[in-house]
Amino acid sequence: ATEQGREIYWLYNFFLVAAAVVFVVVGGLIVWSVVRFRDDGSDGEPAQVHGNRTIEAVWTLIPLLIVGVLVVASFKAQNRVNYLSPRPAVVVDVIAFQWQWRFEYPGAGVEVVGSRGRPAVLVLPVGEPVHVRLTSADVQHGFYIPRFLYKRDAIPGRINEFDMTITRTGTFQGVCGFICGLAHSDMEFLVRAVP
Repeated sequence: ATEQGREIYWLYNFFLVAAAVVFVVVGGLIVWSVVRFRDDGSDGEPAQVHGNRTIEAVWTLIPLLIVGVLVVASFKAQNRVNYLSPRPAVVVDVIAFQWQWRFEYPGAGVEVVGSRGRPAVLVLPVGEPVHVRLTSADVQHGFYIPRFLYKRDAIPGRINEFDMTITRTGTFQGVCGFICGLAHSDMEFLVRAVP
């Protein structure tokens, strides 16, 4: 449900298709080799082939080409996902603590704090870049919104900054993506995306 999530989804599927093609080609070559070169019952050894520079060059260059394409695709997607807008519509400070979340909107002077049984609600606009400054007050936590395909670490003493642009209205559940202590399962929050 975010532009960044779409990039991650596209990259994941690109890798999945590349892996499937490699699997089919390698599996096919193995099956072909087993059938083609099976024991025909004769006692003699089959003809031996020593060194074919063309074949060796091909089976070296093809994997290098595949890896090169995957690296370029990864860098392009990573650059789009990690891009920080010079003028985000909203800036929100997200502070994780055992065992809930605090959302502060510095420009508006608003603060929302969750508690056990009453998760915090992060209200964000649709179609506008939102800048998040994420940290932790105590131990390492994970800011994870499954529908956004997005997880970032909240680390004590560090601020992890990122942007996200939500693409549709709705309410999305967020959780802590790190096992952070006894009440880890209570670390839920909601993101309400509004026009």
